[in-house]
Amino acid sequence: MEAKEPIVKLIKALLEIDIPLQRQLLIDYMMGRRSRQIEEYGLSEKESFGIGETHDEDFWSMIIDAAYEGGFLKQMVTKNNALTPTSAGKKFAKKPSSVQIPDDESINESESDVPEIDSILEQAQRDRAIIGHSVSPLAKQQIKLITAVDRHIALEDFAESEGLGLDEVLEDLEMLAEQKRHLDITYFTDEVLGADCMNELLDYFENAKTDNMVEAMREYGDTYKEEELRLARIVFRMNKIGSYANT
Repeated sequence: MEAKEPIVKLIKALLEIDIPLQRQLLIDYMMGRRSRQIEEYGLSEKESFGIGETHDEDFWSMIIDAAYEGGFLKQMVTKNNALTPTSAGKKFAKKPSSVQIPDDESINESESDVPEIDSILEQAQRDRAIIGHSVSPLAKQQIKLITAVDRHIALEDFAESEGLGLDEVLEDLEMLAEQKRHLDITYFTDEVLGADCMNELLDYFENAKTDNMVEAMREYGDTYKEEELRLARIVFRMNKIGSYANT
């Protein structure tokens, strides 16, 4: 099934709304369902409200899954996993390309057709990211990033080589941390931040009640850039993953 058009509608709707929405609320919005939350947020007044009313809830649930797995949406952990477009999603909405997804849950993947790349690929298969015997754009990008980190390639150099911004690379690293994938990026953070600064920030995240970026910026925004704080938080989360794996 070609999903390009509904994914574009989904992303453009979120861009018009301009706030992250939780999954069910987003489905209701696309279908034009009025609810207390829809009215509280004034969403029924938006031009794109009900833009997907010709499709049912299962359809939009499938489209949201495909958009997330394709790297076009991300979940905001600090906002109860509400969904918002990624940088890649915004680019896709401007210049869409074909996105093929299965019409049902039963996909007959052939292992010989799929590269064997440890847990990321296994996760992609579990999440229906293997579409027509090919790996989703998000999984491919993550595999490239993992390889770059293993080779100790500077993240800025990797971003430039892939035509990405550093913020997009950080988004991928944050996703990998959410997927419980441990990577060691200290070769990069020690270079750009220094070991002393990293230790200070890691100590902060270790003792803070939450690793919320808003709180971190409130505490250190005058001293560090947002990208630097995100890097430190990624290292903190990766370290926790590594600790669990070794126990």
